[in-house]
Amino acid sequence: GWAALPKPNMPQTNHPYSVIVTGIGGTGVVTIGAILGMAAHIEGKGIGIIDMAGLAQKGGAVSSHIRIANTPDDIHAIRVASQGADLVIGGDIVVVGTKKVLSTVKPGTRMVVNTAEFMPGDFTRNADYSLPTERLKRAITAAAGDSNSHFVDASRLATALLGNSIGANMFMLGYAYQNGALPISAEAIEQAIEMNGEAVAMNKAAFQFGRRAAADPAAIEALVKPAPDAARDSLKISESFDEMVARRVDFLTKYQNAAYAARYKALVDKMKAAEAAKTPGENALAETVARYLFKLMAYKDEYEVARLYS
Repeated sequence: GWAALPKPNMPQTNHPYSVIVTGIGGTGVVTIGAILGMAAHIEGKGIGIIDMAGLAQKGGAVSSHIRIANTPDDIHAIRVASQGADLVIGGDIVVVGTKKVLSTVKPGTRMVVNTAEFMPGDFTRNADYSLPTERLKRAITAAAGDSNSHFVDASRLATALLGNSIGANMFMLGYAYQNGALPISAEAIEQAIEMNGEAVAMNKAAFQFGRRAAADPAAIEALVKPAPDAARDSLKISESFDEMVARRVDFLTKYQNAAYAARYKALVDKMKAAEAAKTPGENALAETVARYLFKLMAYKDEYEVARLYS
């Protein structure tokens, strides 16, 4: 039921247009560069790409330097020089905030940055470590300008919309396109996604959702808005001992099976009867057993976490 998205005015490529895609290795940074390269080729443009994966291809900083021009002869150097970037797509705000990336930014550089927080290795040495997100935002906006700096929680939105945070970079590609920061058509980008042949439906959807987020952010937020708290059973407080036990019996039945839940119920009932015989009208011990036996029996290993998510 959404209205058609307007086509943005694309930047010109009479001179090489410089794009940096950067983020954490293993999240599809290099793939975005490959998609843009093929899309430019489809349109008959010149394209040059250098991927800088460094020593750590997964978990470390990775970037793709991309130059797009009308013809291949217009491209001489591919690596983006100091203050030479026209667009930066940042899959990780910490990587974007490094001197290496910020040195390529100039006033007017378009910035599309994922605000999701991925902890670097420093947290293992400092228990109180926290990401300086606001300071990084200020550094980015100081370099590019407020009107050119776009911050979006792409990982959260991609996970909610697509079920997989790996779509975040493609989401930001769509966001950048809709903001008029890419000199390549949406049709060519989607054709390149199809030719890549990897998770085609998800990547095309991520690209379109990114476009929509740039054009109508309120519509995207409404789409991913969580259910009202009143509808979430986990936030409801049991009003009686019997209700508390019944809810846990139901949970354990789903966790494993009815027999497993019956074992829980039998031990709780046994404790309740023993307590009633010694201290009639009291159930503090039975309630404690009901709570903590449940926690023991509903141990959240990786399989249970997967079940809860699904």
